[in-house]
Amino acid sequence: MNASRDPDHLIHAFLMEGEDQLQDQVYDAVRADIEHRAQRVVIGPWRLPIMNKIVGVALAAAAVVAAVLIGAQLIGSPSGVGGPGGEPTPSPEPSVAEPTSSSRTWTGIPEGPVVVTSADDPVQVTVDMTSPGWVALRDLDVLSKNDDSLDPPQSVGGAFLGWTWPAGSDFHVYGDPCRLSTTRPETPATTSAEIAAALANQAQTDATAPVDVTLGGYTGKAITLHVPMTYEVPGATREEEFAECDEGSFAFYGVGDEAIGRDAQGPGQIDDLWIMDVDGSIVILDAAYGPAAPAELVDELHGLAESATFALP
Repeated sequence: MNASRDPDHLIHAFLMEGEDQLQDQVYDAVRADIEHRAQRVVIGPWRLPIMNKIVGVALAAAAVVAAVLIGAQLIGSPSGVGGPGGEPTPSPEPSVAEPTSSSRTWTGIPEGPVVVTSADDPVQVTVDMTSPGWVALRDLDVLSKNDDSLDPPQSVGGAFLGWTWPAGSDFHVYGDPCRLSTTRPETPATTSAEIAAALANQAQTDATAPVDVTLGGYTGKAITLHVPMTYEVPGATREEEFAECDEGSFAFYGVGDEAIGRDAQGPGQIDDLWIMDVDGSIVILDAAYGPAAPAELVDELHGLAESATFALP
């Protein structure tokens, strides 16, 4: 992760709305005409911006146009209407169409190995996709599933982050995520062990004790962080819930000159972290989800992390 990655850009628009789907050829044609652009939204690995609703309208409108055009081609112009000597064209015998299924047994990223990181990252992270419904946010090194546009604790979605930094990067793990301006450490952490130890001592996150892990032949530390439910204000926006915190954010750490490298989406959020040392570079695999996320989705997030392999440029 060479370039500074603003966490406010953590979601691209993606729409798979409702159970009914267009026929494959119409669906693909419509989707091909829609340009997906990154939207600036408040950080949220699984949160969709309002642009999705616009895309949904565009899809519906394009589908109607496509249906009208296809119908016009099939029906054609009436023969003999308004012309001399016109003879009525006999109607063809009705035929029975072969039954087709509009359901898709696999949606999202295809099954198999998936590269999470960007081409210019110091380490390439690859995971094994074994479950349907995941989408890739290519510019953000994020995989997302069940994005419902909600923040924790209501959200039932989850996100898998594969973020990397070059050797020697300075991690500033805040003593209190809500007080990042006054609890920035004087000595930054630079190794997986130092980062995990600082997170374990962080106030408010009720962090688990770091444990040794091995992924893809490399060693590191695993730890889990929790965002307190005390920040929940029913009906409030994320900004209102964290309004009392510095910069309106509950930030776990910053990297280099960034004050906020990773912050929380809402109260009750859970982040399972695998902090890996890959030939000096730091790789953080972050499985982020809320308390309402189903156990099956959490298992899928953990499965992605446990399947991770690493390659150097």
